[in-house]
Amino acid sequence: MGTETVASLRAGRHARLALVIGIAGLPLWWFLGVSALLPLIAVPMAVDLWTRGQVRLPRHFGWWLLFLGWVLLGLGTLGAVAPGAEESGGRLMVFGYRFYWYLAITIVLVWLGNTSREKLPDRVVYGLFAWVFVVTTAGGLLGLLAPDLGITTLAERLTPAGLRSNNFVHSMIAAETADVQQVLGDPRARPKAPFPFTNTWGSVMALSLVFLVCRARDLAPVWRWIAVAVGVLAAVPVVASLNRGLWLTLAVSGIGVLVLLSLRHRHAALAALVGVVLALGVLLPSTSLGDTVASRLENPHSNERRGQLVEATVESMTQGSPVVGFGGTRDVQGSFASIAGGSTPECPACGVPPLGTQGQLWLVLFSQGWLGGLFFLTFFLLTLTRTWRCRTTNEAAATFAMGTFLVQLAIYDTLGLSQLMVMVAVALVWREQSEKAGARHAVLRVPRLRDMTRVGALALGGAALGAATLTGHTVQERSTVAVELTSTPTYLATGTAARPSGPETEIDTPRPTSIDTEAALLRSEGVLAEAGRRVHLSAARLRETVGVTAPSNSSVLEVSVTTGATRDPRTAALAVVGAYLTERQHFLELRRTDLIADLTQQLANLDPADALSLPARTYLVNAIEHLRAGSGTVGRVIRVDPPRALAPDPRVPVSSGAALGLLIGVVVLHLAPTGRSRR
Repeated sequence: MGTETVASLRAGRHARLALVIGIAGLPLWWFLGVSALLPLIAVPMAVDLWTRGQVRLPRHFGWWLLFLGWVLLGLGTLGAVAPGAEESGGRLMVFGYRFYWYLAITIVLVWLGNTSREKLPDRVVYGLFAWVFVVTTAGGLLGLLAPDLGITTLAERLTPAGLRSNNFVHSMIAAETADVQQVLGDPRARPKAPFPFTNTWGSVMALSLVFLVCRARDLAPVWRWIAVAVGVLAAVPVVASLNRGLWLTLAVSGIGVLVLLSLRHRHAALAALVGVVLALGVLLPSTSLGDTVASRLENPHSNERRGQLVEATVESMTQGSPVVGFGGTRDVQGSFASIAGGSTPECPACGVPPLGTQGQLWLVLFSQGWLGGLFFLTFFLLTLTRTWRCRTTNEAAATFAMGTFLVQLAIYDTLGLSQLMVMVAVALVWREQSEKAGARHAVLRVPRLRDMTRVGALALGGAALGAATLTGHTVQERSTVAVELTSTPTYLATGTAARPSGPETEIDTPRPTSIDTEAALLRSEGVLAEAGRRVHLSAARLRETVGVTAPSNSSVLEVSVTTGATRDPRTAALAVVGAYLTERQHFLELRRTDLIADLTQQLANLDPADALSLPARTYLVNAIEHLRAGSGTVGRVIRVDPPRALAPDPRVPVSSGAALGLLIGVVVLHLAPTGRSRR
């Protein structure tokens, strides 16, 4: 036995051990706060592949490689501003984490497919991920029993405070059992242990169930009944989680099992399953779990926001970077209800999740564009065409795993353990099919220097063409003026009925106008016409150049004006703000005068000699005095930004051009006649 063979055997043992320890130790990694290191199991697997003389690749793997290439191209657009999104930085860490997961699941796929069943039997793999189902069930029960339990992990203790305060980092290193949310109007625990998010818990629960069922098929009767008992026990946290996405995927999987049993003519098993479903349908509504399901279905509180977010995500990507996307998510400007909308301690759900979240499909589309999304989906759909007949356990497992995954794509952010399980199922069926006589194999080869040069030249040419599209653009400048608005009454609840009065009688606190109403007033025809008169621009032209935003939960308007290099945008922005404040002052003075006149008339109609009218008279006097005393300033300018040159952003066109050039190069190489077959 040569040195290379010994090294390969040692590397293989280390890789198998890494898989077992990484998955079996999931509860411990959560307790320590190091679950985010799970993708490191791919390192010894990569070493094992490196020591082998030949590495086979699965069918359709080229589509996945194209997707990975598109992920890397997202680095070029990571700093680009997406339409409807805030300008912010700090995205590189999240990008690196996502690519780290994509690379890890790719290595696991290739390694497992190249590892023989003698060295790593299917039953061992199914057993490992069936254990994940057990752990997820236990975590769900713990979340219901101790929803406020939070463990200060070792990772939290060792992480610097500045990094620990980052929400993304904190979610990775914290160990919390549940999120307590008011989904049905009262606080409810939604389990998530041993994962950072409730939706991750639901996604893993549905996918790991596939592995539990496959492993239970070959167990002794006693262990099979134990597996059934675990599945029944899991129903408690599944229902209590209020996770409609989980319910949907389990329902689809159940329908799939019914169809499969029917096609296989397994009448006894089919009748038993139908009986269980009917029994649950009769018994569940009479329990508290049934009430929970009914209440949740009657309160789809997040549907509208999800739909709006999806629409905004697709629209922003299509307008801004349809070829390669934006490399990562972006924070939304304001909310769907207000330009100053945002989450608060009293209303965490008032904020809007970032563009590209609330579903892996939307993350892929926003981050990698339409082409990246096409490559991603094509790989799984083509793989599904090779397994859907479910002729073996591995084919059935891969079909149900990918089917569950495809259902979850629009609901869950599945990158992580969920997608790892899907790749494991794909690897098992690929390994099985590749062992058949006459099966063709694609082999990993180092590309020839000539081929890499050609593809590189086309990518550079595409990038150059993308940059050339920016030539001839008019240089523009932008200036922003921030104005803080004083709180003003929009309605004063006086009525005609008297209130109890005493020495402490006060008028109701006036409610401030909506920041969106103020933005509409600023962009009104009268304001823009007056501002345009001051800077010699038409109201229509000025409307095209004015942008209005507001920091979250503030009473500050940020007014931006963009002009050509021959005009001063700062002067124009100040003119718009000045005209707006003048109009606001005029509007409020008219309203104040009308209110004082109305209240004075009400006061005059009351009989001073009537003791019963004293509370009403006191109330009206206070109201009138309040209005007369509140005629101060309506707002003030707190910041004037100097003009800033707006050079055309080359990141999107250059990255898109490079991507198209790369794609053309790959297609040309694939179609070019060579002395060997290509995949």
